[in-house]
Amino acid sequence: MALSLATFVFVPNAFAQADSNLGGIGGAGRSTVLPTDVVPLPLPEERRAVGESLKFRIFQKLPSRFYMNATCETSGRIETNVFQFPTKRQILNSATFNRGVPFGALSGEDQLALGAAVDRASQADSVYRVTPNITAGWALGPNTRVFGNYFYLRDKLARFNTLNTYINQVGTGIEHNISLPKRANLELQFMTRELWQVNADPVFDYIPSTTLSIPIRNNTIAYFNALAQFRSLNFFGAVNREIDPFFTIGALHQRGTWSYSANMTYLVNFRRGFKDASIDVNSQTIICDFEIAKQLFKKIPGFQGFIRAEPVYNFGTDNLPGLAGMDFRLFYGVRGAVSKPPLVGTIQLLKQRYQDPPKQQADPNKGKKKDPKGKTNTTDPAKTQPGDGNKEPQKDDPVGGPSAESVPNTDGAQTAQDTKGAPAEGELTSLASQTTSSAPAEIIPCSSDAILETAVPMHGFITDTEKEVSDANLISGLNRAKDALN
Repeated sequence: MALSLATFVFVPNAFAQADSNLGGIGGAGRSTVLPTDVVPLPLPEERRAVGESLKFRIFQKLPSRFYMNATCETSGRIETNVFQFPTKRQILNSATFNRGVPFGALSGEDQLALGAAVDRASQADSVYRVTPNITAGWALGPNTRVFGNYFYLRDKLARFNTLNTYINQVGTGIEHNISLPKRANLELQFMTRELWQVNADPVFDYIPSTTLSIPIRNNTIAYFNALAQFRSLNFFGAVNREIDPFFTIGALHQRGTWSYSANMTYLVNFRRGFKDASIDVNSQTIICDFEIAKQLFKKIPGFQGFIRAEPVYNFGTDNLPGLAGMDFRLFYGVRGAVSKPPLVGTIQLLKQRYQDPPKQQADPNKGKKKDPKGKTNTTDPAKTQPGDGNKEPQKDDPVGGPSAESVPNTDGAQTAQDTKGAPAEGELTSLASQTTSSAPAEIIPCSSDAILETAVPMHGFITDTEKEVSDANLISGLNRAKDALN
């Protein structure tokens, strides 16, 4: 009787039963997929916020409210504890020393089962993984979006092929951004998804989350995320499997073509008490993530090579095999990103700037001296040259551009005297540019067609910070827009 627990824990049939109950995701012996591998944590979004992603010219043909993000990560990794088992000493002590039973007192069958369990502890392997992730949505407004998501994960191990797995996810959700002081941002999101894993029951998740992002510098972002996963075995069914809260804190820094990120996630799995729980055991996990990435090609900003260290600490399960011990994963690979941001907010800002009438038009005579009779003195007596008393004072241009009288006559009927005193063509160009730059931008007339043309130029590559890379097409497009405004 004293050996019944050890026999139940370590015989091969018990392992097979545990594999079936856990369903694989974060479970004992079924796969190497962690819960953080399949939940929408904020790190990929923050990478796009500070870094860059590839844009295609064809995106200018898409509606301004449509947006899309697509990433694909291909990696290899070295993993030190693929079965998520406690250490060999902890397994031996839990079966013998802690129960007051020496190893020699065990039966031959129990000794073989215990030896097989010890052999699974601290088993290392190399794993190949590919994870494409596509999100497409529609901006309801500048701060609110609805979206759909497809995610795929494939793990292939070199030695322990029984742990090979693939996962498909289809989800939909809504998110809303709230701007806070000091450029901080609060994102509220609610997502539902169906998750399929090979040789496991499909599950349905409700995932509300909130993310607070705080820019520390122009190239550094700190963030905090709180996420809850309510799991059910039925499509849009009641929560009958488990509840998993996630808490993540991290930071991302970019310097030139290099980016550095670090974050830590604390996860609690509440399974006890649910009728369809994978296993009647609660568990806790801390997962850290440290990554260094570099842009590989100057003209392809969305393509990076990276190396990532990921220590994993399991506890709170009384050394249950599959949910215990420490694991270390070292990733290396490449990642590509393509995105098309929504342009609703940008277009609205341009319309407010160029189309709305100014709140108060500046007085052109403000600050000028007046003579005792109340007339405006437009000339400075100290600067009046001798012999200029018969000349009329130069007329001031109204706000917004030169007056019709100050523009030289272009009909070819100028007199020789006018032609002699007229400025050269290069001087006219310089004068026009100075006049345009000195005019307030709020009262420049502009049509909606010109606004849309300048709002979505899509010249080559555009950064995620809405910063466009200068090239010949960009300069020519801006010149055309300036000609339309003039």
